[in-house]
Amino acid sequence: MTFFKDLSKYAYHRAEFDAPNTVNIGWLALGHEFPTKTPSEDLLELVWSYCKFSVAQMRGVHECEFCPSGDWHLAERNGQRLLLGTSEIRVFSPDGVIYAAPTLIYHYIIIHHYSPPEEFIRALSDGPRPPTQEYLKRIESLGLEWKATSVPDEKTVRFRF
Repeated sequence: MTFFKDLSKYAYHRAEFDAPNTVNIGWLALGHEFPTKTPSEDLLELVWSYCKFSVAQMRGVHECEFCPSGDWHLAERNGQRLLLGTSEIRVFSPDGVIYAAPTLIYHYIIIHHYSPPEEFIRALSDGPRPPTQEYLKRIESLGLEWKATSVPDEKTVRFRF
């Protein structure tokens, strides 16, 4: 995955999914340190709720660079499963900032204890949340299409060329 510093201007995919005031969160990569902290259950639950609503869907699966080679991420929480690493989320703050993060952010937080900036954490709870109509209208107002994040029945067979 491409590394972007937290709170830098969003510029992934030639800005195809960009909107004014959109910043990066959680675009981690090897060779770049990131703050860590044991996550609270509240934070994990909030991030999970956003990861269920994907935008900027890609065709492949990005693997976590910090995990052993070959890992893909079928995450599970409270009996629900999601395929992470194929899309992004958007989080809206009350002051107009839009945060763009890969769905792998949940994995980074729960497994690698990535600690996102405090303003992002506040926006998770203070801004409109999925699946409310206000949240979905904000997504649509950006010209983004959303869909429920993929939930495969079982791990698919992968091969490399």
